[in-house]
Amino acid sequence: MTEPLSAPLTRRHGLLWACGVSSLAFARQLHAAPPAAAEAQDQLARIQASRVLRVAVPQDFPPFGFTQHGELLGFDISIAKMLAADLGVVVKLIPVASADRIPALLEDRADLIVSSLGKTPEREKSIDFSTTYAPTYLGVFGQQAWSQEELAKQNGLRLGVAQGSLEETLAKALLPQAQVQLFKGSAPLLAAYTAREIDVFAGGNVLVESITDNFVRVKVRRLAVLKESPCYIGLRKNEPRLKARVDKFLVDVKTSGALMVNATKWFRQSFSPDMFK
Repeated sequence: MTEPLSAPLTRRHGLLWACGVSSLAFARQLHAAPPAAAEAQDQLARIQASRVLRVAVPQDFPPFGFTQHGELLGFDISIAKMLAADLGVVVKLIPVASADRIPALLEDRADLIVSSLGKTPEREKSIDFSTTYAPTYLGVFGQQAWSQEELAKQNGLRLGVAQGSLEETLAKALLPQAQVQLFKGSAPLLAAYTAREIDVFAGGNVLVESITDNFVRVKVRRLAVLKESPCYIGLRKNEPRLKARVDKFLVDVKTSGALMVNATKWFRQSFSPDMFK
């Protein structure tokens, strides 16, 4: 005899009903994105959960990053440490060569790149960039107290520059009357300047900081800016929360003056406050 629909549920009916509900809930869970998995896809959430910020930094590029007595020091190292402190996490410094900066980020060996990274259209295809943070530029340097206008009027000036570099083209355009001497690298260029074989030299402002003779370095002046070449923090694509957080940090350290203090410490002779404007 068939049970009426209004009959009470038997134990067997109850188990079947419960199993049916459980199966339906389980099926829904399979098709829904797990909250933990969704959160893990967000890099900022992952950093906060692990309480560790992995940063790719330079290992042999003073003043940005170098090793002294077994400790990593430099402008970028300080930035990485300040950012980790701002996030309330521990920093893990990952020294990398220039060619390995972007691969370290894309292969998830690092969360960010703080390693004198410049922005190019090609790099923008694979990673995102923060706002600028480093006052780097290409310029002309020497011991004379000339303004850029006075420098451009000099005739017969002995100008040293690395052959095939961007600054070679820019310096020749600025100083068409100069006697240009080309060098195969920064080491012979600085050696010639130290020996007074050239009057001025063109290069990145970080080149000034690599002059080992302090007596010479303290006399070097910035005579002209050829091209601003700022540095950015590199991030993986599609991480808007992390990018916003990094950009906010950079605004805060600029406003507070902490970034200027850090730059003044590491870019002793070539730093210009104008680069932060």
